[in-house]
Amino acid sequence: MMKSNNFFRLFFCIVAGIFLVSCDFPYQPKRFILPTIPSPFISADSIAAFIGTSNVKIAYTLNEGSRWVYFIDFNKPSPVPVKLKKPAGKENINGDSPLISPDGSFVTYYLTHGADIQGAYLQKLDSSASPVLVAANGTEPHWWKDSSGQVYIVYSDQMMSTSLVKGNYFTYRQKVSLEGIGSLIGPAETIAAYPMNGGMSAKGRFLCTGYMNAAFYAIADSALIPINEGIQTCNPSIDPDSADPGSMMFLNIGGPQHLNNPFSGNADFPGTVLPPHSVLFIVNTENTVLDYVPLSLATSKYLPYLEWQDPEWSNNPGFASALGVIDEANADIMIIKNIDDRMLAKELLNVTPDKYKVNSTSTPYLWIGR
Repeated sequence: MMKSNNFFRLFFCIVAGIFLVSCDFPYQPKRFILPTIPSPFISADSIAAFIGTSNVKIAYTLNEGSRWVYFIDFNKPSPVPVKLKKPAGKENINGDSPLISPDGSFVTYYLTHGADIQGAYLQKLDSSASPVLVAANGTEPHWWKDSSGQVYIVYSDQMMSTSLVKGNYFTYRQKVSLEGIGSLIGPAETIAAYPMNGGMSAKGRFLCTGYMNAAFYAIADSALIPINEGIQTCNPSIDPDSADPGSMMFLNIGGPQHLNNPFSGNADFPGTVLPPHSVLFIVNTENTVLDYVPLSLATSKYLPYLEWQDPEWSNNPGFASALGVIDEANADIMIIKNIDDRMLAKELLNVTPDKYKVNSTSTPYLWIGR
């Protein structure tokens, strides 16, 4: 769970729009030409061959002294990473966990300074668009759409859930409009007296969370359903399947897991005592493992991966994204295919295979258009 890392900075250089300063005055002034932005990503054709469409966007962050939100649209004629603005006065605050809206036009994310929450935001996927504050105390925002098509942002007021004591922290649902630069509709609604940071299931039956305690929250019953009790987890993410099966994805912390795991004897399962972040689990409300993705499935062009980091289910239940971490400064964005079907072999695509990498804190999200 590395949340800080060093990223090289060049003097008189701003990454993702590299402005080179030339001092030829007063003799023979040269015309300024903006250089090509280096992109870590593979081609749109490679994306389309793997996913079945190039109507794909990936949001992520890059550490440039602080973490900035980027996105890339593979449906463009020449896809390049686009950097989004931060709120005025918060340029040195870290952006985290950008998630793209159901229609692919906006992103929601939060800002954080260490463990200090700096607000959840809504922002159009446009380099000129300004962010819109969703909640000053908001963290880990997720999109949710009701049966009528109305869009909401679900967030909590505790970034890393250290305890699940009823009434200490809360989860909220904020109705939003995606017209113009985006706006809020009415006040936020409290939907749980616990900090549930993994999103809400398609039909609104469940929330999920993880960190010191993993759990589902059954909304109709106002009831917590503990998962992997007594064992820390990371990066909870709810299943987006419209059938609303009640399952969540998360990463393990080291050691034995308190799960009903029918796969523990499989040849590619790492054993009883797991290295940290070595397995991406999918678990249902019965605390039973439905599927898993071991780190051994991911291969690097340069160095072995040390761990998984920042997995997140996409808007399509068959796909997820995650980081294959190389070292504290470098990671690859991986797309995982067949994440929703244990009968199908998992397929992985490294979308940043070359030396220009993303960071180990880049929190990627995959959006797939219909």
